[in-house]
Amino acid sequence: MSEGLQKPIEPLAEVVRIADVEFNQYFHPAPEHRCPCGSGRQSRECHLGEGQRWVATRPPPLLTGPRTRYANPGCYARRSNDCDDKLTREHFITDDVLEAISHDGKVIIVEGASWQDKTERSKTIGRQGLSTRMLCHRHNSALWPLDKMAAEFFRCLVADQLDIFKYLGNDRRSEFSRGFVMASGPFFELWLLKVIWGAIESGMMEIHGLPAYRFRLGVTTEQLAEILWRGADWPPTWGMYMLLDRDNDQPIVTKSARLRLANMSSEILGGYVQIAGIEFLISFETPPVRRLYRPHGLYFMRKGFPVTSWKSIVFAWPDLDHLDTLMVSAAPPSEDFTVPPNPRAASFHHGIAEGSLNVRSVPQPPIIATDNTT
Repeated sequence: MSEGLQKPIEPLAEVVRIADVEFNQYFHPAPEHRCPCGSGRQSRECHLGEGQRWVATRPPPLLTGPRTRYANPGCYARRSNDCDDKLTREHFITDDVLEAISHDGKVIIVEGASWQDKTERSKTIGRQGLSTRMLCHRHNSALWPLDKMAAEFFRCLVADQLDIFKYLGNDRRSEFSRGFVMASGPFFELWLLKVIWGAIESGMMEIHGLPAYRFRLGVTTEQLAEILWRGADWPPTWGMYMLLDRDNDQPIVTKSARLRLANMSSEILGGYVQIAGIEFLISFETPPVRRLYRPHGLYFMRKGFPVTSWKSIVFAWPDLDHLDTLMVSAAPPSEDFTVPPNPRAASFHHGIAEGSLNVRSVPQPPIIATDNTT
C-alpha cells in the first residue's frame, strides 16, 4: 500500500496537535494511523504525502468577489481599491497571541518600540497599546482566519516548549512525550507577512534609530495586498524562510514574540518573526545564508533524553518539495536552562537586539522541581 499521497486532496483549516504520539519510526503519527485532522481516515489517505511530507490544498483567498473600488486613505491596503469607509484598530501581532503571552491576559512588557524613551528599557502596557488605526473594517475582518490560526499555533508551541523544559534543573524524567503540531504552510506564511507589514505601518519598527517605512525597490504595497488578501502568487524566492545557523547564546523566552527587520540601509528586505523562541523570516529575496525555503518539518530534541522523546512542528503545503530540520537543545535535564552558560550569553539576557521590537509576559516566580521521577 502507498505510504502517502502524490498531491493534496484535503484543506487544513485548523491547527492540529497530538500531545502524545504513539511510538513509531517517524517524527509524526504513522501513515496507517488516523489523520490528526480528525477525518477518521488513515493519514496516508488524507494529509500525509509521499516521502513523509504532510500536504494540504491551498487555502482560499481571504477576500473574494467584486472589489469595492474605494481606497480608504487610512488603510494601508488602500492601493488595492477594495476598502470600506470604516477605519479600525489592528493588532499587527494577533491580539489572541498577545493574550497568550500575557500572564494575566491583560498586560504585556514591550521593549524596543519606536515610541519608547531611549533610556526606558521596557514598559508594561495593555494589549491595546500594540494596536493602531491602520486598516479598514473590510481588510481587518478578512484577516480573522490568519489570526485564529496563529493563536492556536502559538499556544501549541508554548505547550510543547514547556513540556520539553519542564523544570529548572533537577529533571529526573526518563523521557518526555512525543508531540506533533501541524498547520497550513501557506496560511502561516501569510500571517508572517501580516505581522511584519503591520508592524512597519504602525510606525513601531526602526532602522538605525528612525521609523522604518520603505520596502526595497520592486516591492509595492499593491503587490503585497494582492498576495495577502486576494491569494496572488508570491514572486519566486519571496516568502517564508528558516535560517539554519542559530546563535545558541541567544536566550529563548517561551511566552514572547520578537520582531526585527532585514534591511539594506533604509530599504526593507524582509522581517524576522520569533514566537515562543522559534524564529521565522519573511523575505522579498533569497537570504545570503544557509536557510530552508518554506520548511516542512521542525523537529526538537534535548540532550540527555532518549531519541524517542521529540516534538515536531509540521507545515502542510500544496506540494511535496519541502525540507526538514532537526534542533537539539544542548542543555541537559540536570541544568537550569534559564542560567546563561557563558559571559556572552549573559550579555544577551540583559539587552535587546538593536532595532528589534520585543513583547513578553510580566515575570512570575519560577517553579523549581523537588521530586519528578515520572
